[in-house]
This record gives sequence, C-alpha cells and structure tokens, in this order.
Amino acid sequence: MRLLTSLLAVFAATAGSSAAFDVSCNSNYASYYGQNSARNQQSLGEYCKDATEDLIVLAFMNGFPNIILNFANACETTFEGSTLLHCPNIASDIKYCQSKGKAVILSMGGASGAYGFSGDSDAIAFADTAWNMFFKGNSDKRPFDDAVLDGIDLDIEGGSGAGYPAFINQLRSHYASDPSKKYYIAAAPQCPYPDSYLGTTLNSAWFDMVYVQFYNNFCGLNAYPTWFNFADWDNWAKTKSLNKDVKVYIGAPGSPSAASSGYVDGATLTSIYNDVRSKYSSLGGIMTWDVSQARTSGIAKSIRAALDAGGTCKHDGVSGGASLSKRLDFNKVSLITRPNLRPKPMSAKSNRPTRVEFVAGDITDNKYSTVVKIQTNKNAFTGDWSFSFTLPEGQTVESTSRGAASINNNAVTIKSDPSSEDANNMAAIFKIVGTFKGTYALPETNSAVFSST
Repeated sequence: MRLLTSLLAVFAATAGSSAAFDVSCNSNYASYYGQNSARNQQSLGEYCKDATEDLIVLAFMNGFPNIILNFANACETTFEGSTLLHCPNIASDIKYCQSKGKAVILSMGGASGAYGFSGDSDAIAFADTAWNMFFKGNSDKRPFDDAVLDGIDLDIEGGSGAGYPAFINQLRSHYASDPSKKYYIAAAPQCPYPDSYLGTTLNSAWFDMVYVQFYNNFCGLNAYPTWFNFADWDNWAKTKSLNKDVKVYIGAPGSPSAASSGYVDGATLTSIYNDVRSKYSSLGGIMTWDVSQARTSGIAKSIRAALDAGGTCKHDGVSGGASLSKRLDFNKVSLITRPNLRPKPMSAKSNRPTRVEFVAGDITDNKYSTVVKIQTNKNAFTGDWSFSFTLPEGQTVESTSRGAASINNNAVTIKSDPSSEDANNMAAIFKIVGTFKGTYALPETNSAVFSST
C-alpha cells in the first residue's frame, strides 16, 4: 500500500481537484471503509484515486462515550500509553480524498461493540468530545491528527435510543460555528420501518442523509418489488423528517458475501435504482457495504455508471437524463407475518452476556432463510461454541452458513467448527436455510441458548 503524504494531498488540492460533494444530488455513491470485509482492503487513498465513490464512511467507532475505534488492517497503532487508535496514514488519506471532492465521515456504532448514552447530558458532553477529536476543535489526542472530517453517521444496532437527538443537536451547534465548511449528519437504519433503534431519533433530529440497509431483512433488494419498501422511507422523508430535503439512499451489499441476504447483481440494482428515481424525489443515490467488497466484485463500477447515466449530477457537473426502465421480473414471495419480522434483540441464556436476534432473509415459495445475529461482550467465537433455539412449527433446517446444524424434533443446535474459527470476534452473523409450511415466522428469541468455551 502506498502512503499518501500531506504534501501530496496539498498538491492534489491545488492541481486539479474534483467538484465538491453535493448532498442534493440523487446520484451520489457512498460506501463504507475500514472493516476489510473482502479481506483485501487497500488504503483509503487508493480508493479515492478515481471518481467511483462520492462519499466514504469510515467504520467504525464501535465504542462510545468511552471511545473505541476499529479500522481493521487500515490502522493498528495507538497513542503511547493509550488504547486509542492513532491513524496518521488515514489522516493523510482523508485530506487526499477531500481534495478529490469526496466527503469523508465517521460511522458510530455497528453490529458489535459497547456503545450508547445514559441520557442527554452524557450525549451532549460526547458531542463536545467528538468535535474536539475529529472536527475543528482541539484535543491532545486526535486519531486523525489535523484532518477534519465532514460528518458523522449513526449505525446504531444495539442499546437504547437515549441521548441521540441531544448528541446531534449539540454537534450541529458546533457545525454552525464553522461556516467555512459543510458538515453532515447521516444514519444507517435497517429497512423495516420504523427502525428498531433509530426510529425516534430519526423523527426528532436533523439528518442530511439516510443510508437504508436493504439487506439482511424481508424488505431487501432481493424482495423487490413485492416487499421492497423504499416508499415507506420516502414517506418518512416527506412527512416525518425534520429536514424535508433529507436524502434516502438505497443500501446494497457489495457482493454476495457482504450480507446474508439482499445481494442483487449490477444490472438488477441499476433497474431498481432507475425505478426508484422515477418515483421518489427523496432518493439520494446508492450506498454499499463495503468498498472492498464492491470493488472486488465489480458492482461499484456498475453503480457508478448507473448513477452517471440517470442521476441529476454527473461527475462533470452536467445534469443527467437517461431513459428509464422498469424491472418486470416479479419475485414470488410467500405470505409473511410482518409484525414478527423485526423483534427486538433479547439476552440469550448463556455462560456469558449475549444478545441474539433473528431477522427474515429470503422468503420464496416454501423456502426461507433466517439471519442469526449474536453479540457477546467477549471474543466468544474463537474455538468451541454452540447455539440452540426452538424452530417454529412447520419449519425445517437444511443448512447453516456457519458451523453444523442438528435437529431434535423442533430443537435446533448449531455447533462451531473450531478449525474455521480463527478470528477473535465478539459477534457473528450467519444464515440458516430451510423450508416451511403455512405462514413463515421467526424463532422466538427467548428460546435461544448460547455457550462458548
């Protein structure tokens, strides 16, 4: 990987920078960076050399208000005498990316971690801390040195919703103190509306962008058009959001391995984007998880071409206007009991603190997939672990994407393959596949039992 120095960033800024990110466009491409999802993650600067992405979301700050940062192989150094990451290479690359007209924001939360506020005062104090450490404030420890981020993204997938509106309001007051630069607030809710964790916050604080995760859920891209629910989010943008100009993005997996369900190929995603663009003025563009997956699979190139062909803002600044096409191949989807599709996660019976969640995946004819999300407070997925739960009546399990499954009547047990558990992970997301009779339902979270040695 090539280290981009501050001098190079300054030179690039003065010798041919690209047009600045424009939040009002419906053709923006945002992608997450930092978790090495495809196991070939390059430096941030490498991804900013071309015009593919318009906005990069650094993932993650997965601990707050006691800050924990995790950018996988992109940053592994800390401040002396501290566990806080110090990332001078990312700092240089942030400035380089910004010189190319791209926005760079930091995502708070993620599928695993220890985060959340005790209340408004805690959240307000942390907004001050975030401003000082990542924006125009001052702190003795700044993970990205003198680089100034363009905003914050909330990818909240656990804990309570306490304090987030107060956090946003306080951070926006800091934004207002610096009129020399545009700053943004974004969120990444899952597609079931309203979002389990961010629903109240989305209605009571000002957001500029919302990256809806149309994957790992019944309303994913793979369920288009039957259960795909961009219309719900467009209605939220126009009737509930404080910012009536908020932009809603189509969140997509960057490859088949980037999510348990919801991946569609570039041609299908282009068709869905064109259909959404023709109907909903709140559309802001497309988001992918993550940049390493999207670049490796090649879908990033397809996304860029689709956005430039039909969106309002091309990279050369010329308005787009390609003819529209509508997808005609309807997915046949079985009857689903919608109220049971997004139960709140619950603590599982376990030998360590554990949270489990079941989410509907692909539901076609009598075939189903259920996404299982397990989060612990320790590295519980290294070696031997087992997970059991009660299967709803009429369902079978044919396979699991992790470990091996056994069934006794309607009791399912999934046991790990210790030889393949080579990462120190606090969380796991995997998929079970099978058949069902009658109406599909999710397993009850209170039947789950997890153990690890």
